Amino acid sequence: MKKSLLIALIILSACKEKKKKVTTSTDVNKDSIAQIECIEKNLVPVHYLKGMDHKKSIPQIMREDDIAGVSIAFFDNGKISWQKTYGYSNLSDSIKVTPNTVFNGASLSKPVTALAALNLVEKGVLSLNADVNKYLEGWKIPENEFTEQEKVTLKRLIGHRAGFERYVQSSYFPNEEFPTITQMLTGEKPSVDPPVSVVYVPGQKQVYSNPGYSVIEKLIEDITNKEFNDVMTELIFEPCDMNNSSFEQPVPKHISQQMATGYTNDLEPYPYKLFPYKAAGGIWTTPTDLANFLVTVLDDHHANTNTILSKRMTDSVFAKTTERLGFAKIYNDKSTDLVFEHWGSNSGFTCYMVGSLNHKQGVVIMTNSDNGMSLMSYIARAVAAANNWDFLQPKIYNRFLINEVEMNKFKGKFKGGEEILEFEVIEEELNFLNETGASSKLVPVAENKFIQTNNNTLYEFLKNKQGEIKYVRMTKADGYNSDYLKQ
Repeated sequence: MKKSLLIALIILSACKEKKKKVTTSTDVNKDSIAQIECIEKNLVPVHYLKGMDHKKSIPQIMREDDIAGVSIAFFDNGKISWQKTYGYSNLSDSIKVTPNTVFNGASLSKPVTALAALNLVEKGVLSLNADVNKYLEGWKIPENEFTEQEKVTLKRLIGHRAGFERYVQSSYFPNEEFPTITQMLTGEKPSVDPPVSVVYVPGQKQVYSNPGYSVIEKLIEDITNKEFNDVMTELIFEPCDMNNSSFEQPVPKHISQQMATGYTNDLEPYPYKLFPYKAAGGIWTTPTDLANFLVTVLDDHHANTNTILSKRMTDSVFAKTTERLGFAKIYNDKSTDLVFEHWGSNSGFTCYMVGSLNHKQGVVIMTNSDNGMSLMSYIARAVAAANNWDFLQPKIYNRFLINEVEMNKFKGKFKGGEEILEFEVIEEELNFLNETGASSKLVPVAENKFIQTNNNTLYEFLKNKQGEIKYVRMTKADGYNSDYLKQ
């Protein structure tokens, strides 16, 4: 239930209002306008039965998911092709989102930090494969049974393979004492987090780690003898024309005047807080600035402009391997293309950057909402479809014939956490039974896959080594999935 009727009316009005397209002066053309309209009105699920795509629009999903504001920047072949904003950066004051609205970029801080570190590697200041304790001053990674086997290196830190844990470090109110990066790493007051330590053998496995990026932050400050934001300004912000970006905590005045307020999933505002984990999640920025960053990286790769990195280094960044040097990557042997991406989420903010290497295109989406992940995945698919990318395209299924004997193998109850999914064969068709007992027919689309056409939820029944149905994987229309064990 909404806390305020006024807030609900404001957000509804924001979503319904037709916005004027905002682009650079060189990009005002009919093609851009047509593409914006195509994308914003043609959001489709990650999978659907042929002829039942249930298309939605950006404002429609914003209303359904209670998203206050959205800002998007699309780049194509070396320039920002178009920008578009929706909704409000501040509901109580009815301040609309503009291309200059600044959002917390959360984990989009990581690729920005990673490429700055790689720049220092190319300058000969750092080594990718040396023990980082060689460079750290005032604090070093504590030695233990794990570091005796392998050492923590910059390459492993960037790729989340350095052996650190996954947890998110704490944020602070502006009137609270703020820990230094060293206090965060040692766990000393005013930090309220545990000391950072290696808990796996470095290089053994990939575990997404915020503390690992705090080590990179300390490493960059120690090796340059400069404040982290000053280094990032010199190596990334200025070369990439990122004029509305900062890692400073608190945010500097010229940016704070443009800051969006973050909102919960029921449109309650979050108070402004400081993020001491700057490299891991402290950036405040705009989609325009991040799009300029990605354009610069792609120019370095395709045109060897060497603004941030050499062509040789970008070849490593975009190599078709599971190793991350700043971005996650989507690729296969059937395509010459590669899609690179990164997600971000802090309280009240969700964001996403994704690009196609061969198409030299990409999009940056930022929202001031806890609920933005699903919408951003829809927008990314629409961008991929509009520009014929090899990846992120929706999967379109046809009906598949299954006899009743085979269908009976899938009935029963499956449990995931506290949630139970129940399936029953009714009149020779598999049905999903919800918690009230109401049934929904499922359409077979493969020998072990069924789709619920009213909401485009896919159920994939998976077997154990003995060939028995062991669990079901439920994948929702936005692509997020959960596994349920058969009871």
